[in-house]
Amino acid sequence: MGMKTPPDPPIARGRAELSPDGRRHRVAPVVTLFLMAPLLGEVVGAALRLSYFVEPLRVVSILCFYGAGVVLVREIAQRLRLNGWGIVLLGVAYALIEEGLALQTIFNPQGMDGETMYGRAAGVNWFWAVLVCGYHVVWSVLIPIGVVHILFPRESGSPWLSRRKLSAFGGVFALGTALFALISLLRSDFRLSVVEIGVVLAIVGMLTLAASRCRARETPRVPQRLPGPMRAGWTGLGFGLVWFVFHLLAFIGGGISFVWWVLAAVLVAIAAAAIVARWMRHGWTARHQLAASFGAVLAAGLFGLLLVSLGDHLVDVVFEVIVIGGIIAGYVWTRRRASPT
Repeated sequence: MGMKTPPDPPIARGRAELSPDGRRHRVAPVVTLFLMAPLLGEVVGAALRLSYFVEPLRVVSILCFYGAGVVLVREIAQRLRLNGWGIVLLGVAYALIEEGLALQTIFNPQGMDGETMYGRAAGVNWFWAVLVCGYHVVWSVLIPIGVVHILFPRESGSPWLSRRKLSAFGGVFALGTALFALISLLRSDFRLSVVEIGVVLAIVGMLTLAASRCRARETPRVPQRLPGPMRAGWTGLGFGLVWFVFHLLAFIGGGISFVWWVLAAVLVAIAAAAIVARWMRHGWTARHQLAASFGAVLAAGLFGLLLVSLGDHLVDVVFEVIVIGGIIAGYVWTRRRASPT
């Protein structure tokens, strides 16, 4: 008996060709995704705080890398007719470009703010590598794309960029990558070796090639009673909180060999993917997807609130509370717009 192919993650949908007459209608979703990616990927989790806005290089680099990068991931997926698993692989490649090549946190023995990295062996921060790649795949790539598709359902199944604009976004992404690399060089004396650069580039190339072979196809759905969207939300919140507890352990240590924590993180990721895949197979709706995304984003917000509460800037705490309030209001507003099917 042949092996069954797992169902696609929630953002894979039908594809359509880019229509010249409809290009002006693509502006709103492109701008929304360009802004939502850094918002959900950096601001909500307090990686970019209000007190950091006095550092224009940092803000511009985040906007360029996250905004253009996620738009490019989505555009490549549409043009190559990739399924959701293809987007996951592109998301891992995206994470490796940022954290492996540009910011170098996967190899640097110290974190961005000088913290000691737990789980290091053979020159690689293995535990952090797993956590940060998983984080970017979900919070920086999948959730922003999925939410924008819910906001703009008519435009969700087609490319948004002309060839000229695709090249322009590629240039913006390259600029963001270069600025991240510059920030890393200015903050630390650590330098990647030629071998490390080559290995990361090779892995990114293999991931991209593998992603290109994950083509979208129609997957028959098996009718079955689904849990309500509220349960999907609690599930997203639960898995998100567990993932951010792992983030804390990456810096404070876990009392046992990091190998066990890496294994635990991988198992949590597999469990989350299995649950979502099962729900999709049985009729996952936009409201289920939105609720699960909201739960995961809320977990990031609570983690961010913890981080800023441990800092020295009250303005960051106030800003984070406002951000969390905005996320809740945005969820309520988007849920009213989301199709119940």
